Amino acid sequence: MTPEEILIAKNLGTVKTLPGSWAKKFITVMHYKAEHLAGIDLTDSQKEWLFRLLYTYRKQIPDIYKKFNWHPFCKPKRA
Repeated sequence: MTPEEILIAKNLGTVKTLPGSWAKKFITVMHYKAEHLAGIDLTDSQKEWLFRLLYTYRKQIPDIYKKFNWHPFCKPKRA
């Protein structure tokens, strides 16, 4: 994981999500990887979803969103 991905994953671990949702499980797994397995590489899909979830929960962690709002996956998903 890159330092940016670790920062996002750790901060996503602090947001409030719906109980039992896919996002909650994904965030929990990514937060654990950031804390304990930071040397591993993420798949392209995992990287994409980190940024997509950052966009989804941007109002709960605005300071982190401001750092990464330039990223293409930190924008509304186009159909």
